[in-house]
Amino acid sequence: MNAYLDIDHVSITFPTDKGPLNVLSDVNLKVQQGEFISLIGHSGCGKSTVLNIVAGLLQASQGGVVLEGREVTDPGPDRAVVFQNHSLMPWLSVYDNVRLAVDQVFKKTKSRRERDEWTRHNLDLVHMSHALERKPDEVSGGMKQRVGIARALSMEPKVLLMDEPFGALDSLTRTHMQDSLMEIHARLNNTVIMITHDVDEAVLLSDRIVMMTNGPSASIGEILEVNLQRPRDRLALAENPTYNHYRAEVVKFLHERHQNPDKSLEDAADESAVEVPSNVYSLPAQMVSGKKSYPRHLEKSELSLGFIPLTDCAPLVVAREKNLFAKYGLSVELSRESSWANIRDKVCTGILDGAQMLAAMPLASALDDRHCQPMVTGMCLDLNGNAITVSKELYGRMLATGVDGLDTAQGSAQALRQVIEQDRAANRQKPAFATVFPESSHNYLLRYWMADAGIDPDADVRLMVVPPQQVAHYLRAGMIAGYCVGEPWNTHAVCEGLGRTLITSHDIWNNHPEKVFAVTRMWAESNPNTHVAVVMALLEACAWLDEPGNRHQACEMLSSGRYVNAPVDVLEKSLTGTLLFSSGEQPRAAPDYNVFHRNAANFPWRSHAIWFLSQMMRWGQAGENIEPDVIARAVYKPDVFRFAAGALGYSAPETDYKQEGLHKSGWSLKSGERTLAMGADLFMDGHRFDAADVKKYLAGFSITRTTGSAGDSGDFEEAI
Repeated sequence: MNAYLDIDHVSITFPTDKGPLNVLSDVNLKVQQGEFISLIGHSGCGKSTVLNIVAGLLQASQGGVVLEGREVTDPGPDRAVVFQNHSLMPWLSVYDNVRLAVDQVFKKTKSRRERDEWTRHNLDLVHMSHALERKPDEVSGGMKQRVGIARALSMEPKVLLMDEPFGALDSLTRTHMQDSLMEIHARLNNTVIMITHDVDEAVLLSDRIVMMTNGPSASIGEILEVNLQRPRDRLALAENPTYNHYRAEVVKFLHERHQNPDKSLEDAADESAVEVPSNVYSLPAQMVSGKKSYPRHLEKSELSLGFIPLTDCAPLVVAREKNLFAKYGLSVELSRESSWANIRDKVCTGILDGAQMLAAMPLASALDDRHCQPMVTGMCLDLNGNAITVSKELYGRMLATGVDGLDTAQGSAQALRQVIEQDRAANRQKPAFATVFPESSHNYLLRYWMADAGIDPDADVRLMVVPPQQVAHYLRAGMIAGYCVGEPWNTHAVCEGLGRTLITSHDIWNNHPEKVFAVTRMWAESNPNTHVAVVMALLEACAWLDEPGNRHQACEMLSSGRYVNAPVDVLEKSLTGTLLFSSGEQPRAAPDYNVFHRNAANFPWRSHAIWFLSQMMRWGQAGENIEPDVIARAVYKPDVFRFAAGALGYSAPETDYKQEGLHKSGWSLKSGERTLAMGADLFMDGHRFDAADVKKYLAGFSITRTTGSAGDSGDFEEAI
């Protein structure tokens, strides 16, 4: 069978000051009519160059492109391009932006009335009929991109070329746009070639995924056939083993293509095993000498850092918006990601240099380096910040139990236990609860809260993993009864009348660590000065955030469509120290809901790392015979923090460990000649945690599950 579109042995070389640079080498791909093809690979692998050659914007040095038997030599309306930037004319209305393209292509073949109907038809395809007269500045980023797609479709292209079309959108809008694109593709059966960096997006949308090798001289490494029945339901696919197999294959390819200038990935992984003593981790020369100066020489100055649209991504946003990264010679692009799995995979494979991460994620990488490079963290980004929210129906049933103290951690857990016992007696389905990732404070504190009341989280409820920005939708759809998530997604559910917030994570463990900044061990060792510069910028951002007068400005930054994309008043509910527990109540004071700098919040305590490892042991994610202190020393790097803090004149603890659960209010920690103000650290049940004796600590709990092995994820339904 002849190909509808034939990319025939394409190579392209560009002249440079240093001589010819071969960008693509012998790219050969045959595409059938109606196929949806995704191109994926590391930055610099030539994906956009392939797209531009197909579009006729570039000419191949060798080989060529043939569409329906005719060679492509220049741009044409039969190949419409949708870029990441919508490129709309700001002075034209939504209707006129699309009509402009329609008139250019069909002025000689369609009447004025037909062109009007065709314009409206294509805007209806992307659900923009309600905004025909609005200007681009009057609609959201997602709507702008819909108009860009409508404009491309209106030209009736034989091939729709899309260069990361949803990369600049928030994750919720991106989800809607993916669904719209699937709907359009099913209706029109058009041929699509799309560039993406999102593994989940590629598997969800594609018939085939073309995985590119690293440049220069990039070529096609592998082509993965995605044999999933259409139409595709993202919720059903989340539990589909075939879908997860495809996803794993793409991640594996990207992981294997991550290059180190001096050694292979396999060698680097071997040398980065957990058993390597922590002092093997190389530090900048200034650190070794004890000199407290900011590292002027940066090994890498242009960085891409990932984040999830949550209130506590604020340190990264502030560091960029207040030019703190630039202050230390860094040019940083922030990449909004749709899930914590995406964050992990993109850092592991080198697509991202580093990212905001859940505090336990780097530890999980050390437990199981078969699927991810070992990671390290040199700073914590914040304390607290999560809450447990339940549906209005479940809250009503909990209220009906008559249990006292429903607004306390222990009282609410006891009420939930009675509801579960009622359901068990009536042979009803177990309630489902969502957390954002298996290795997260959300998971461990939700389990801690339940287990305190005698609820076995692996037997009495169903636990589900859902990205933060999706939990309210699951609650609305009745797929879950409650969840533990960060802001603004608790307040969002309350404001929408979907549920009620029971307690905060601070009520379960006062001032628990939440997010960290993490990079791979290989990256940290290759870029030690750059690592310190990033930490310094983030430290300054965290200190700025903990000045109460700056929180409103921070909310305005976060509300932007490129970051959290939530109303300022919703963000302010938590970020300014008040939290809305119910739509019918006044907000409650929660001054420690988000702690970004005070109470030594940014120090990467190895005792915190060991607590997380103890929970992995308790719930079967790690074997009983792991050595928590060895892992903590390999992953949590307080020396990086101390150097960065010292260069800024900030104080840092002299010890790497502290006991938890001793203080019900503020206390003081001696650090050399200085005294550090610390916060409360009580657990809801009064337990004390000593990192020196994890087994004794775990023996004090009646509900545990210690039969797992390193790398297990526990009993979770993978929802996304």
